[in-house]
Amino acid sequence: MIKKCGYVAISGPTNSGKSTLLNAIFEKKVSIVSHKVQTTLKSLDAVKNYKDTQIVFIDTPGFYQKKNDANYFKDVLSSIDRSDLLLIILDITSKFHYLDQIEKIIENYKKEKFLIINKIDLVDNDYILEKISEIKYIESFNAIFYLSALKKKNITKLLDKVSSALPEKEWIYKKNNTTNISKEIFLAEITREGILKYLNQEIPYQVSIVTDKIVKGANYTIHQKIIATTLSHKKIILGKDGRSIKAIGSYARSEMEKVLKCKCNLFLKVLLKKR
Repeated sequence: MIKKCGYVAISGPTNSGKSTLLNAIFEKKVSIVSHKVQTTLKSLDAVKNYKDTQIVFIDTPGFYQKKNDANYFKDVLSSIDRSDLLLIILDITSKFHYLDQIEKIIENYKKEKFLIINKIDLVDNDYILEKISEIKYIESFNAIFYLSALKKKNITKLLDKVSSALPEKEWIYKKNNTTNISKEIFLAEITREGILKYLNQEIPYQVSIVTDKIVKGANYTIHQKIIATTLSHKKIILGKDGRSIKAIGSYARSEMEKVLKCKCNLFLKVLLKKR
């Protein structure tokens, strides 16, 4: 059998559904999901073996407004440059931001690029046609897909087209590989997802999470540190009578159990970063 393989960059504005799309493609959590900006902080390669093709998805950081940042698209462009195929994803229910920036990206990208219009389950066809008319360069895309990542609608059609666009090449990763990051980092990202869910917008980006130990017995026992940069942030993470950290821990443990398919005992310690 002739094998195919390639890198596929998924890019677009924050909250357009990049991480939800990845999780739908893999039918499990491989990327954290949040409604808050700049959720994707780690550079994630997610490996999908689909028929005769190994598709290595690159989940890039979402576009977000940050004034006076000379390196605004640096991380995004770096990820896109190493890809064999580019997927631009837009949320049909929201205002289309960054259309000028996206146009510059696809003008400079000489390989195939697909446009994904996400969340079509929430609007009617007339609205979709009116909305996409705002994209003046829509004919620059090699293909357009209308889907719902959350409802997993038209995911197979997308995978078939992605597979056909990738080059004939030996697989990069072993057959059972799913991501390029370790279990320790991935579990830390799940806890960060819990922090994003329960705390104010500015807090999650001021903390780091470290997985100290993972012990596998009848259940998983996981020890993690949440390291805050200021005393006030530490107090917010803990919450009144420990309510916030309990909610974060409960959410993270539940998500870890889904991923690991095993009961988990999660122990979180909140520390203040040493100066």
